[in-house]
Amino acid sequence: MPLMRIKGLRKRYGRNVALSGVDMEIEAGRVIGLLGPNGAGKTTLLKAAACLVRPDEGEIVYPGGAARGIESKKRVSFLPDHMTLPVWMRVGDAFRYWEEMFPDYSGERAEKLAGILDLSMEARINTLSKGMQERAALALTFARETPVYLLDEPLGGIDPLGKVKVMESILSVQAEDSSILISTHLVKDVETILDSYFFMSEGRVVSAGGCEELRAERGMTVEQAYLEVFAHAETV
Repeated sequence: MPLMRIKGLRKRYGRNVALSGVDMEIEAGRVIGLLGPNGAGKTTLLKAAACLVRPDEGEIVYPGGAARGIESKKRVSFLPDHMTLPVWMRVGDAFRYWEEMFPDYSGERAEKLAGILDLSMEARINTLSKGMQERAALALTFARETPVYLLDEPLGGIDPLGKVKVMESILSVQAEDSSILISTHLVKDVETILDSYFFMSEGRVVSAGGCEELRAERGMTVEQAYLEVFAHAETV
């Protein structure tokens, strides 16, 4: 059974249609790109999957049942586009806070991630650059042991070397029985670690597939396919 199955998901904010009948399945052991231009509905979809937004129609089903409430939140670790940490905290304080907050926190994973991402436990949050704060947020997200990880634009504000470290950290902690869904429009930056992709536009999935199959059958990279799909989209 898939780790997460999304069926007929719809969401409106007033006259704005954020999601328009999204269907999606997330299998175990995959790194998946949720790719599309700004305003495509990616963030709303991730928030719905994390039980932070209630859809108007449709459902999100995990192996234990439909997504709702605290129990469903235990199945996902969500990295928002902007994670705000208390500025007075040291990085180590934030990790200890996460440990107290989440029963699925793994000190071993946290220590490994902190090393890969060059995080100093003694540094105060308000002294970190934007990129380093985002590294800290990523480490906290993956310090939890959950079946599904939802990352919303995890590379914004991170320099090229930092992006390499982020990719390395993602691959280093992924378990065979978990999956990672990465929402971004920076296709080239994440393509090397993706197993499959969903292209979103105007609240719908407009194309999906496996990355290796795309290369083998069409001789295209994911970035090339993305540009082909969205070349004439008004939202780009």
